[in-house]
Amino acid sequence: MPAPPLQEPANQPATARVPPHERPTPALIYRALLRGIRDGSLPPGARLPNERDLAHRFGTGRTAVRAALAMMERQGLVLRRVGSGTFLADDVDRVFVRMDQTDAPEHQDVPSLAEIAEGRLLFEPAMMHLVVGRAEEPELQAMRQSLQRIQAAASWLDFKESIYALHRQIFASTKNRFLVQVMDSILADRREVDFDGQDVGRQPPAPVREQTHGELKAIVDAIATRDAPRAERLVADHLTRMLATINIWR
Repeated sequence: MPAPPLQEPANQPATARVPPHERPTPALIYRALLRGIRDGSLPPGARLPNERDLAHRFGTGRTAVRAALAMMERQGLVLRRVGSGTFLADDVDRVFVRMDQTDAPEHQDVPSLAEIAEGRLLFEPAMMHLVVGRAEEPELQAMRQSLQRIQAAASWLDFKESIYALHRQIFASTKNRFLVQVMDSILADRREVDFDGQDVGRQPPAPVREQTHGELKAIVDAIATRDAPRAERLVADHLTRMLATINIWR
């Protein structure tokens, strides 16, 4: 049976949801597509418009669209079929089960999670070239131990602390004190608001834990194999997904 076509109301295309004051970055395009999946206007198995049409609808170049779709393909959310086009995966609506859907409000005294993710995305992927070149075996072992703690975290607070412990280990392996100061500042700001958690003792859902562990393990594996381009791409994917999914239900 052929995949259902993309359904778009004539007055408001499902793919045209990037805020008018924002430049359509890959994160915003990814977010717009996720919202279409969430509200049902982009059903599982639907064929997406081609890159040129999506770029026109978003008012951007094809590079940003291509980057967003490539990331979604690596995450198994879309499938590219030569000669047929790009299709949403049959289980694409399950993506929301794997999301950390904690509400992340604006804060008066410290940067919000969205501001932090946006800032990290500007430099952290490129930083991975330092990490790959300078990380030593004891540091890699410590990263792997943090991965184990992420997977075994019994509470939401332990989950977040373990994630940020890993990020700090990655930053520390650059042997660059300025970068370590940046991460220490980020960690202090996140702790100041209890990582935006309302019930820090609750157990993180298993799909969320597995999704996060899988993404971060892939980054550590790329560092361990000294594959800087892969590490850079994986960190960009991780931060882009984080930025795109913050407050996705609002």
